[in-house]
Amino acid sequence: MSGIGNIKLVGLDSNIFIYQFEDHPEFSQSTNIIFEKLAKNKLKAITSIISLIEALSYPSPIEVRTKIQESFEISNLTVLDINRSIALETARLRREYGFRLGDAIQLATAKIAKAQAFVTNDGRLKKFKELKIVLLSQL
Repeated sequence: MSGIGNIKLVGLDSNIFIYQFEDHPEFSQSTNIIFEKLAKNKLKAITSIISLIEALSYPSPIEVRTKIQESFEISNLTVLDINRSIALETARLRREYGFRLGDAIQLATAKIAKAQAFVTNDGRLKKFKELKIVLLSQL
């Protein structure tokens, strides 16, 4: 994984979880690698509770929703609630970069947690220079 090869802690965007569970034909190979590295203790990840909300918002059978909920309990993945520090950083990112609320929350969460990179498939986030942004296509 050239984009995150030496990185120990990554932030994960909601789309990483969505692609994983919809078995996306183009991106699930990359997301599989991320989840395998988490399972094998070769990577740690952080995400916002927003990822769980967004992943469960898509219409899907109960079995898939259960699988999604269980995936947020895997080892080496920390799901952070929005606290005051994240809220303040989110507001700053929205002011300075004009990011949408969900994106700003994700980036603020990763930054506050001291992630070394943020993995997403949203190229618009590349303008964020305070954290290494890695697109799935770079993995």
